[in-house]
Amino acid sequence: MQISLKENGGPGFFPGLAKPRTLKLDALPEPDQQELRQLIEASDFFQLPQSKAPAPGNPGQVHYTLTVTEGERAHTVCVLAPVKSQALDGLVQCVRRHIRC
Repeated sequence: MQISLKENGGPGFFPGLAKPRTLKLDALPEPDQQELRQLIEASDFFQLPQSKAPAPGNPGQVHYTLTVTEGERAHTVCVLAPVKSQALDGLVQCVRRHIRC
């Protein structure tokens, strides 16, 4: 399983420099893998509606594009910050924490 996260918008955002960062779960220690899998399940990630980035016009608005790939299935969701769903926010923050390490 791998998770890709792209952060867009905010005061220091430069579109040309914004690239998705990918996290491969099998490269993480087992407790971290379990935490991420639990967050994916708790947020019901693969059942969330597939969404697109918000329309341009508010460059200060931060949004996250999150893609989870497991085997042949992949799902992408774009959410505005602050993320309203506590479970989905937990997933976003956990992925952000791991890709910054």
